[in-house]
Amino acid sequence: MEDFKYILFPLPLIQEIFKKPKNGFSDIFDVGIYRVAQTLQINEYNALKQLMYCYYRGGLTKSLQSELYRLEECEIFYSDEDYNGFSGYEFIPDTEIESIYEYCKEHQELKNEIEEFHRLRQVKDVLGITFDISSVAKTYKEYYAVYNGFHNQPLVSISQKMMFDFYKNTKTDYEKALFAMYAGIRSIIGNKDFAETTGGMIKCRMFGAKNQAELELILSDRKVKSAYKQYTTDYHYKKMLKELVVHGFLQSEIGYNKRTYVSCKLDMKDLEDAIVEHIKQKSLNYKIKQFEHNRLQAINSINRRINNQTS
Repeated sequence: MEDFKYILFPLPLIQEIFKKPKNGFSDIFDVGIYRVAQTLQINEYNALKQLMYCYYRGGLTKSLQSELYRLEECEIFYSDEDYNGFSGYEFIPDTEIESIYEYCKEHQELKNEIEEFHRLRQVKDVLGITFDISSVAKTYKEYYAVYNGFHNQPLVSISQKMMFDFYKNTKTDYEKALFAMYAGIRSIIGNKDFAETTGGMIKCRMFGAKNQAELELILSDRKVKSAYKQYTTDYHYKKMLKELVVHGFLQSEIGYNKRTYVSCKLDMKDLEDAIVEHIKQKSLNYKIKQFEHNRLQAINSINRRINNQTS
C-alpha cells in the first residue's frame, strides 16, 4: 500500500474539474490510476497466469475475453475444460500460458493489452477498490491523445486518501475549486520542501496551465473562463489560499516582496527560516554572476588593449 500513497496525474487534467463538474474527478482518478499502474514492475509469466485465472474464473475485459475465444476457435489456444488450469489446489495453467506466450511473440499489441490488464488488476487488488479496467484504460488513452501525450507537462501529486475522498464523495463547487488550487500548487512545489512562486502562476496552475500562454488557450472554454473570473478575484484568491493552510492542505504560506512562498512540509517558522536562507543564497548567486561578468569584461578589455598596442 505504501507504493500507492500518492497518485500522480498530468497538470492539464485540472481544467476538467471546471469543464465537467459531474465527472471531472472521475476522469482525473482514472488517469491517475493508470499512471500508477504504469510504474509497476511486472513479471511476464505472472501477467499470463493472471490472464488465465480471470479467463476461467471471470474478471477479464470484454476485449481480452473475445480475443481468447477467437484464439481458441482458431486452435491457437487450448483451454482446460476439465480442471480449469488447476492441479489439485494449485493453479498451474502452464500449457495455456505457453500457447499464449508463443502467440504474443508475433503479436505485440496483444502482449501490451495483457500487461496493461495485469498492471491495472494489481492496482485494483492492492488498493482494494472497484473500477472498470477497460474504462480506466479508455479514459487515459483519450486524454493522452487530446493532450499530445502530456508532453513536457508537470505532474500533480495528491495523496491517495484525498483523491479517494474527492472521487467518492459529493463536493461543492467551492470545494472543487479549492482542490484545484491545491493541486496547482502541488505541481509547483513538486518534491521540494517549499516553492517560491507568484499569484499569477498559482492562478495558471489552478486551471491546468503551466504558463500564461497555455492559460489563454484554456480560457477559451466558456465554463473554465467563468470559473476563472469567479475564483481569481483578489477576495477569493486570498481567502482560498488561507483556507488551504487552515484546513491542512498546505502547512504554510507567506507572501513576501511580491513573491508567494508555499510549503506542504514546513510550518510557518521553518518556512520563514527557509525564505531567509533562500534569499541569502539568491543574493550570493547574483553577486557571483556579477563578479564573473565583470571578470569577463576585464579579460576582454585586457585583450583589446594588448592587441591595440601590438598592432
